[in-house]
Amino acid sequence: MNKIDTLKISNYDKFKCIADKCKFTCCEGWDISVDNDTYNKWENDKSNNILNNVKIKRYEGKDEYFINKETNKACPLLDNQGLCNIVKDHGENYLSLTCQSFPRIENVFEDRRELSLSCACPEVLELIGRETGKTNITSESNTSLESNVLEIRIREAVISILQQENFLLEDKLIISFQMLLTILENENLRKDALLEELEKYKNRDYVKELIHMYKGMKININDSIEEVNNLFLDIVENYKEVHLFHILLKDVVNFAENTKIKKLSSKWNDYKIIFDQYNAFIENCIISKIFSNCISNDIEEMIISLQMIILEYLMLRYSLFLKYCVDKEINEEDIKNYILAFSRIIGNNIDAMMEFIRDGFGDDVLEIGYLCFIALA
Repeated sequence: MNKIDTLKISNYDKFKCIADKCKFTCCEGWDISVDNDTYNKWENDKSNNILNNVKIKRYEGKDEYFINKETNKACPLLDNQGLCNIVKDHGENYLSLTCQSFPRIENVFEDRRELSLSCACPEVLELIGRETGKTNITSESNTSLESNVLEIRIREAVISILQQENFLLEDKLIISFQMLLTILENENLRKDALLEELEKYKNRDYVKELIHMYKGMKININDSIEEVNNLFLDIVENYKEVHLFHILLKDVVNFAENTKIKKLSSKWNDYKIIFDQYNAFIENCIISKIFSNCISNDIEEMIISLQMIILEYLMLRYSLFLKYCVDKEINEEDIKNYILAFSRIIGNNIDAMMEFIRDGFGDDVLEIGYLCFIALA
């Protein structure tokens, strides 16, 4: 077997967990998974008594467990300073695989192994914020990044669209989504025909023409903001009291619940000018998510992954708009905090989000017209 190449996303080797200094610990606010091998190791090691200090339940139908706690509670294995008792007493190798690896992500393809980082970690966002160029992925052996794997070629086309200059980020996200829908609708295309279709989207004039077409849609800004407001309140409903997110969400949720939408629309254009100043940083975060998540050889699964990234972006943009309405300003720290929050609320809760979308819209994949309606106002 040929040795496959290892590729790493920008700043991968610079990441280092800051443990108890982290303001958004990964040990709180979501389920903490325990893989089957780790559970068996803890169960068989009677001398350490780990299972005497924590209740663990099994996921239904899976060989995987989770620490039984309320979602908004911290892991019971943390001490008063926010340090993990398992790490202190037994070392990192005694942790479950999820806890050992987060926020590192590994994806293996037939011709490469990719290492990336999750934007659900604040230290990763700090690293991205210090980048001076565009987020990218590079080979350890300095070999060509070209791949024959189709899902990688499709992902490359998405990234190519998003990294084109002088287009609005929301426009590029819509075109990327539309491209994947076109591929889904033509699943029987031969590989060479599909690659030819992908090449079209690397042409700036072609992308510009598509953007112009979608920009021609007549969108009532009041209706659009009202829909986004309702979507925002529905998505954060189960998280607004979670300790990690409560301070971030309290004021903006209260404002969203009580404001008159028509009064908001007059502030939207002024806000967009301020928000767009942070596009380079937000784009790098989105590219990082695409490297990590848009990796399926099932095109519908890839569409759903991009759909979640788009929803994270729209919720980020709208929550910051609400904060702007309340505080009259936003800053880079606010942006990092809300990126992290929605990376966890949406990106790390795909099953719950899919159920929400299925119940609300009748399908797993949102219609392009609806995304334009809530994105292009």
